[in-house]
Amino acid sequence: MVKIKLLGVGKSDNYSHYEFPKVQEVFTIVRALLMELRFSQYIWDAFGRPKGKQYLEPSFDKEDDIKLAKYLDTRYSFEEKGNQLEVIFGKDKVFLSIYGDAETQKKVSKTLNNFIKD
Repeated sequence: MVKIKLLGVGKSDNYSHYEFPKVQEVFTIVRALLMELRFSQYIWDAFGRPKGKQYLEPSFDKEDDIKLAKYLDTRYSFEEKGNQLEVIFGKDKVFLSIYGDAETQKKVSKTLNNFIKD
């Protein structure tokens, strides 16, 4: 399993945010969160899909490079059923913000714990 360093975290009842270094493995983490939060319409489109593949066709033969210009000072937002995941790409860091109820926050924490280096 992919493990990366957690640089920062903040939490409240209906909101949490996490900071990670800007490394390729962040895409794996975001996809895991999309799956956990049941954002199914986004999962196969998140951060690269080879040309010619159909919508919702699970193929990650060619993932985007996180160093591409489209991932610099850019915000992506995924929303469904009152929950929202925001991904903000900075120069050296990636910020994840999750808006949702306490149960959603629990799921997110549990999922992210699998990816965080000790």
